[in-house]
Amino acid sequence: MSIISSLALYFIIWWICLFLFLPIDIANQSKVENGNDPGAPEQPKLKKKFLLTTIFSFFVWLLIFIFIKLANNETI
Repeated sequence: MSIISSLALYFIIWWICLFLFLPIDIANQSKVENGNDPGAPEQPKLKKKFLLTTIFSFFVWLLIFIFIKLANNETI
């Protein structure tokens, strides 16, 4: 697997995992003001979610990478 293919695979896995982590730890606004959506989160905690997504997707990518290498009888 080339470097470009590996990076493309990681990007796709990261993007899918982001949608997995986005709805976690959401608290709606306790006090809704005019002009605000009542379903909008009070603090979305995006830095934490991006970090979790990056770590989780790395391990998923690593498993898939090893599986592809073993399936093609290549050295890891």
